[in-house]
Amino acid sequence: MSQNLHRALLRPAVIQILRATGFTNARQSVIDTVTDLASRYLLLLAASTAENAVNNHGDNIPTVQDVRMAMAQAGGLRPQMTAAQEDARGWEKVQDEWVPFEDLRGIEAFLKWAQGPGNGEIRRIGGLISSEKDSADVVLTEDNEDYLTAMRKKHSKTGEDSKFQGSVLGRDSEEQTVVIVGGAVSSIAEWGQQVRNLAVSSAVTPATSGISSAPDTPMEDAE
Repeated sequence: MSQNLHRALLRPAVIQILRATGFTNARQSVIDTVTDLASRYLLLLAASTAENAVNNHGDNIPTVQDVRMAMAQAGGLRPQMTAAQEDARGWEKVQDEWVPFEDLRGIEAFLKWAQGPGNGEIRRIGGLISSEKDSADVVLTEDNEDYLTAMRKKHSKTGEDSKFQGSVLGRDSEEQTVVIVGGAVSSIAEWGQQVRNLAVSSAVTPATSGISSAPDTPMEDAE
């Protein structure tokens, strides 16, 4: 269910990218295939970035370097030397400081592609163009909004995100206190605390058997 939703959200972006690239029409199966390839690639980048974060600094919070390594591993940066080839180049002087050689051709080519005029329409759809000087031949959307924000407003009668609150399309919903009516406790939190206290007291108090707690009975009476 979640995978289908994410693919459905990615599909309009893929269609807009194809349109910006120059495609005017495509078969349904072609769009589905390209969308599936894009989702697999994004999932590969995300998984590789998370793995790099754990290996590089022992946590799940990625840095720009982790993302760059994931892009290089997935073949997104070309041309790009391997780590061994960079080490073989030794050190270089950058701004009067000696640093290990680092191949930046892939990064520079990626930035040139992402910020170039050929992708002006893609950046417009993503809401990344803020002024006319960024792209003179591209018409901005109303209020410089991306397609997903515009879609949410279109399907919300009030124009707010309250309809999508608590879903993947909106903000996280705030936790509400659930009140238990008619019981000895006023909320689930209080009930949970009572259960924990009862468990602790049961663990501390030694259990007694029915035989040990029975009243003493003289042997002769028992006969």
